[in-house]
Amino acid sequence: MLPTDTERAQIFFWLKKVSSATAWRRIFEFYRVWTVSAEKSLRVADENGWAGKTAIPTSDYLLILKGLSHCEDGVIKLSKGDKRVFKFDANGKFAMARRILFHWAEMTTRIEQGENIIDENHTPFWIEFCETLTSACQAWQECAQHVLEPRYLDEPGLTLYGDWLRNELALLHFPENLPAPPDPSDNIFIKTGDIIPSSGIWEPVDEKKTPLTRIFNRVVPPIPPFNPVGAMNYLHGGSQAPRITVETETDNIDFDTTWRLLWSDERYLDEEIPIEEKSYRFNEPKNNRE
Repeated sequence: MLPTDTERAQIFFWLKKVSSATAWRRIFEFYRVWTVSAEKSLRVADENGWAGKTAIPTSDYLLILKGLSHCEDGVIKLSKGDKRVFKFDANGKFAMARRILFHWAEMTTRIEQGENIIDENHTPFWIEFCETLTSACQAWQECAQHVLEPRYLDEPGLTLYGDWLRNELALLHFPENLPAPPDPSDNIFIKTGDIIPSSGIWEPVDEKKTPLTRIFNRVVPPIPPFNPVGAMNYLHGGSQAPRITVETETDNIDFDTTWRLLWSDERYLDEEIPIEEKSYRFNEPKNNRE
């Protein structure tokens, strides 16, 4: 199952969108609103002498603030062109921001299912806290699941073309007359396991070679046409190139591949926001679609 030409253009546009400073500035705002809700709940609990009974004590609120700070720092760095904030390492500001956000998402799910019990009578604005948390998580997941580097670096590429992605593309907003993805003449190729030289959008391609793969100890690069064998992915400079997953009618198969660089992400180095980002629209959270 491979994307059509129209779907390739859509995937390219979509990967730029979910990795954009515009997207992550928007996510930060939902995170901030959730933090404000937590602060309001704690303040009213303190005013009523419920500090020992509230489900959102000072210690938890301080962790939420720390998560917000990581998210804000990530947005600031990304807006200056630093793509390392997407990685899962010491530079991964968004990975650090995610921890407390989804810790609370798991906690509230357990509370809803009755596994955990809280004193809701002494936790002011609990419903608002949960609603703003849900909105922040939904906005986060719409972008994060296809751009943030996973914890385990031997995982295959995050973006898989198949039924889910095809259906998702049908729900997204795209500009009219969407241009085709770039077709660079100065090609850069890497194989699974190689170190990625540049953050950006890479496409797995069918590697056709000349009859002689080496000439005088020089590796002969792939020759055109560079036919896709899977979905484009946003890959991270300095990390190892992953395998890909291909969906068939009956199974999903992981295998090594050759990645071709279509677009090196050099946005925001001049701290300017591309005009294209004014056209970006988002589907999550569902109660606040744009």
